[in-house]
Amino acid sequence: MNQLSYYGRTDSGCCRENNEDAYLLEQKGRYVIAVVADGIGGYDGGEIASYLACKCISDYLWNTPEKDFGTEILKQAVIYANNAVVSQQQNPRLCNMGCVLTAVLFDVEQHLAYMCHVGDTRLYKYKDGVLEKLSKDHSLVGFQEDAGLLSKKEAMSHPRRNIITRFIGNSRLDWNTNYMMDLSFPIETNAQYLICSDGLYDMIVSDGITEILSLEVSLQQKVETLINRANLAGGKDNITAIILENK
Repeated sequence: MNQLSYYGRTDSGCCRENNEDAYLLEQKGRYVIAVVADGIGGYDGGEIASYLACKCISDYLWNTPEKDFGTEILKQAVIYANNAVVSQQQNPRLCNMGCVLTAVLFDVEQHLAYMCHVGDTRLYKYKDGVLEKLSKDHSLVGFQEDAGLLSKKEAMSHPRRNIITRFIGNSRLDWNTNYMMDLSFPIETNAQYLICSDGLYDMIVSDGITEILSLEVSLQQKVETLINRANLAGGKDNITAIILENK
């Protein structure tokens, strides 16, 4: 019988005093929810937005009957989180706050996963030595990278790499919006799923991520190694990583 194991951690990095990243990693019954959120909008605002988004997604999901779980419910949870962030912007200190996030709901029993994504956090799948990016960046440079107009190395060093085109908190969203990317996919045997903020992949090239995910060590050791490697490369931003593995 397949079993899903997981581990996540966030780190402030080497250059930031505070951590505007947040993550959610919870299991109830057959479902695991994993979210990485990266705050924007200043010292206080970004930190609050990412934390609030994770809390709202958790609250919304676990107060919904499990029979309704799927892509649409996860999308509704993210819309609920977005509108909660927008509501808090009435506070002048938080008027510019927002976050980007990638949320994945895993159905361990049915071997299915559902993703909802806004911004430039990322979801990767690693299997049989191959690293595949499943999310698409809502950013100027990410679009060019996905279209093959920029190499991964060129994208990492591009001066406009952090300009995002979509984020949580940009405006209030209706329930039927297509503002975010959603995706459903099978949970593959012997596959690892990495959800991370740009503080990780801006510091480590894809080959470096692949090398670490291929190690015969625990998930905790892999996450710690990813974060340590990003910090050794400069740690210019907050760093968050969650790895989920299906064996």
